Amino acid sequence: MTPPTKRIVGYLPVEYHNRLRQYMDEENLGESAALVQILREFFDGRQQNSELESLKSELVQLKQRVAVVEAVLSAGGRGGRGRSLPPMMSEPIKPKALTTAELAQRLKVEREEINEAVLQGVEEFKKWSRSRDPALIRWQKRGELFHQVER
Repeated sequence: MTPPTKRIVGYLPVEYHNRLRQYMDEENLGESAALVQILREFFDGRQQNSELESLKSELVQLKQRVAVVEAVLSAGGRGGRGRSLPPMMSEPIKPKALTTAELAQRLKVEREEINEAVLQGVEEFKKWSRSRDPALIRWQKRGELFHQVER
């Protein structure tokens, strides 16, 4: 017994109809079967595509690495022109101390959110800031500025 189905009626722009016909020819499917396959891939494929999830995970890691590089460069990387390689460092450069506005921009939040998070206590702020920092850096407020917390 075949599962129950529902009839749909719709209108496609000519370019999509042409692409549907091409897909039908490539997959050797009828129109209904092709539409079911396309919808199945659209709705179910998101959860089952491990390769896509792997790529997303790699993209997140790359974004974090880029954020670290940006932090190093903004920390005062005074590279002179004509240098092909940066000078060797014994320790990694840490991001400079940031104002509330700079930290808000880095964490992609409003300044008010930072001020509210600071009121929750030092340890809570460290956890909160790390969870939002692109390089997973924990921050601590000292005076009017925010400093990176040593790991």
